[in-house]
Amino acid sequence: MNPESILKECTLPAMPHVAAKIMSLVNDPTAKVEDVQAVISADQALTSRVIKVSGSVFHTGGRKVETISDAVVVLGFEALKNIAIAIATKEIYKGSGTIGEKLWEHAIGVSIAAGLIGKNQRAFKINTEKCIVGGLLHDIGKAVMNQNQPNKYIEVVDSVTKNKIPFSKMEKEIFGFTHQEVGALLFKEWKFSPELTEMVRNHHNCNLIKNNDKNAGLCYIISFADCICQVMGVGYLKQLPELCTQKMEMMKILDLKPADMGAILEEFQQKFIEEKLSFMG
Repeated sequence: MNPESILKECTLPAMPHVAAKIMSLVNDPTAKVEDVQAVISADQALTSRVIKVSGSVFHTGGRKVETISDAVVVLGFEALKNIAIAIATKEIYKGSGTIGEKLWEHAIGVSIAAGLIGKNQRAFKINTEKCIVGGLLHDIGKAVMNQNQPNKYIEVVDSVTKNKIPFSKMEKEIFGFTHQEVGALLFKEWKFSPELTEMVRNHHNCNLIKNNDKNAGLCYIISFADCICQVMGVGYLKQLPELCTQKMEMMKILDLKPADMGAILEEFQQKFIEEKLSFMG
């Protein structure tokens, strides 16, 4: 897709202020962990969500996460940075009305499901943190399209809901491009890692990622988490199992057994309400 065609329809948002400051510090060889802690701590809402997510989504070995310093010790600097940046992207969804709220709810659901799938799958060596962050960010292109063209995006959502047609197909028909293409362009602009950019670009076509098991693995985990949320109606107006057409194939690729799925779904249902509060606050 020609980027100029997307930019005629959509203005790409600047990286949220807190996320930009964190990214700048991370890329500064003289910056210290304490500098990033200070940036996060200056935002009370972000601090609260980071601590809740850090303490509940990850295995902390029995150690309580009560401060940003604790989160650094438990998770490590890189994981803390990625979580803070991902949560800060909630700003992109603000002002997008009910559809924006549903998109954010879906992002939270996919994030939680991806963390559980990443922990249980046997096929790829992927950090749980990357799965959680990837889940939050995978559909950010939808938020950008909805923010720029809300009336047109309502058409997309209505068609998906009524006719059970995939988002990408309706976006292509109405906009001429898809949320994957918008998300990848945004991440290139924001200078995100190639791994996350590839996932955002291909999370509905993971087979297009060639010769890199790690990138493909993250993509399949996010795609399957997305599938679970479609079946359960998380972030949608109703359950849409018709959109999840490759469930068995992805289970095979990720080496997940039916018993694994039972455990994942049970834990997801327990966690979603609790973790939703951590992200929505």
